[in-house]
Amino acid sequence: MIRRNIIFSIIGCFSLLMMVSCSDDFMDKTPQGSLDPSKIDASKVEELRNSIYTTISGSDVVFFAGYADNGYSRNYWDSNGALVQSNTVSGSENFGYGEWGHYGDRGNDYSSIRFCNLFIEKLRSFDEMDATQKKKYIAEARVMRAWTYMDLTLFYGDVALVDSVYNNFEDGLKRDPANEVRSWILDEYDAAFQDLPEENDPARFNKAMAMALKARAAYYFGNYAEAEEAAKYVIDNGGYSLFEVGELSDQMQKDADFFKQLIDFDAYGIDEEAFLKGIFNYQNIWNVDYNSEAIISKEYDANEEYGDFNRVTSFLAPNLSSKEAWATIAPIQDLVDAYWEVNGQDAPTLGSVDSRIEAYKALREEISALQAGPDNDPEQVEDNISFSDAVAQVIDQLPAKDYMQQFKNRDSRLYASIVFPYSAVNTLVEDKYFEYIHSINNYGQTGFVFRKMSGGDDLVSVWSDAYYMSGSDFHVVRLAEMLLIYAEAHTQTTGYDGSVTAELNKLRARCGMPNVPAGLAKDEAINFIRRERRIELAGEGLRYFDIRLYEDPSRNGGVKGTEAASVVMQGQSYDPVGNKSANKVWDDRLMLMPIPTTSRDKNPLLDQNPGY
Repeated sequence: MIRRNIIFSIIGCFSLLMMVSCSDDFMDKTPQGSLDPSKIDASKVEELRNSIYTTISGSDVVFFAGYADNGYSRNYWDSNGALVQSNTVSGSENFGYGEWGHYGDRGNDYSSIRFCNLFIEKLRSFDEMDATQKKKYIAEARVMRAWTYMDLTLFYGDVALVDSVYNNFEDGLKRDPANEVRSWILDEYDAAFQDLPEENDPARFNKAMAMALKARAAYYFGNYAEAEEAAKYVIDNGGYSLFEVGELSDQMQKDADFFKQLIDFDAYGIDEEAFLKGIFNYQNIWNVDYNSEAIISKEYDANEEYGDFNRVTSFLAPNLSSKEAWATIAPIQDLVDAYWEVNGQDAPTLGSVDSRIEAYKALREEISALQAGPDNDPEQVEDNISFSDAVAQVIDQLPAKDYMQQFKNRDSRLYASIVFPYSAVNTLVEDKYFEYIHSINNYGQTGFVFRKMSGGDDLVSVWSDAYYMSGSDFHVVRLAEMLLIYAEAHTQTTGYDGSVTAELNKLRARCGMPNVPAGLAKDEAINFIRRERRIELAGEGLRYFDIRLYEDPSRNGGVKGTEAASVVMQGQSYDPVGNKSANKVWDDRLMLMPIPTTSRDKNPLLDQNPGY
């Protein structure tokens, strides 16, 4: 049952939901910069409207790579990801039923919902505004509320659906069935769409944004017809185009010169210029605000209060920044291995884990010997050279080294997305090659760091000049996702035809890769598209949801395939020297997250999810 009554009496505190307050304050934790809607007037409406958008998740979503088979976050105080990855999560952890979570964990969802409910209620009774503008503002709040509920139901399944203001739940509150919640979410997007303009104020929801979020929701709910329709609307009417750089900067060109040694262009019939430019077309998506591909972004400013802490400190290793960097979330070998060969359709042929570990150690010994000099005397420190100088001495021979074979002739998005050992890193630190120091935890314990989404030009020093904050916006919904949703949804409903390959080939052209194969059978095509999705959207916070969608027979369109959770969440991952990183263990209970014990203690009607 959906509860639409408004209860004004404040009899007790129901602290399970942050939408219930213990006092006249409408929530315990208010979105930054928001005001009390009970005192709304014309001068405050815009500030209240802006507060709706402060709860959009930004770069923290990258931590969700560590909840699946794309990344690893070693510190429990930074993320619950490793607990989910290893199937050791329990109800004692908080995943967002009204309290702040770790980086990337669910936090403050019901606070956002309560704020939206109050904003909608107050605005409906507010007469000092043009009717069309009022409808628009209410529609924006409905979109944000539906988005928040989408996250909640994907994490927990059944959730309490409250679309009006409540301040009294003496006896507790039951969860509503997931299918009812999900139907309501899609209806909300449709209703909001009617009242939103095609063009709105900058960074404010419009028709295309609402449909983009509906496409994502419908895709994850297994409603492929609606997902296809919504994604197609965005593609055809949103005015978006895939981002590309103009010319390569000097730093980009230096990195390109390194990468081109790894590709046999003639043997594979690859256009060298398009391929190398394609690396930076893709890598630079996250370095340009309001770019042509960005549909919804989390806005940041380069200052201590509103900056992005993650771009440098959480994503990079210490030797890739002049300030603090901890690689708190890092890609794992599984993700590196997932990228296509350069032909764009075959999985790479890779050596065993043990053989690659031995190859890494052999190359590291060779570089260390060069660093020590001809006398190989470690006490003659003044004669030693840097790691990067040693790599530079053998740069022409580097592609032939056994360890480097796994990085040869691969999808251009691998080079754009992940920094691997011995790689040039000029766009991050000029004239350097990446040295993985396995004995220092702040190098991430995987051997790799994210190249995409890291760094940025809009940086400011904060906190006694020890850290960087970035002012670069983080794009959380982009056109590429819509192309992929359309491709799989259309294949599910109609088949793998020319309209699908046309949209996928837009992605391939942008990154200088060959066209996708034609003529695939349905199941084969769906597996192909899902792997393409993993590659294109790596690290962007969606893989956790993807692998559970594929696992669920009620939502996967009858195709479990090769990317489902029970298939990919198996086994121990290692760093290049053989140290353990992510431990992947699957159990069906992980289809949903546990309801926090603290929340259940406060709500006797809140039942636990299976297996916890």
